[in-house]
Amino acid sequence: MAGGDRIYYQVTASILDPTTYEREIASLKSVNDHYPKFILSMDEIPMGEDGIRQKNIMDFLLEK
Repeated sequence: MAGGDRIYYQVTASILDPTTYEREIASLKSVNDHYPKFILSMDEIPMGEDGIRQKNIMDFLLEK
């Protein structure tokens, strides 16, 4: 993160349940700016909407 840029992360075990998905993505949708937003979970299936992306937490932790 350089120069004060922000990145938002929401962490959950899984977002495969529709109720959990809506709860987790709603909190990120409520932030009205253009910084990157991610949901980190154990899920292998990429999901997301409105520019909010899901990443597998293990892949995220292994990134350089």
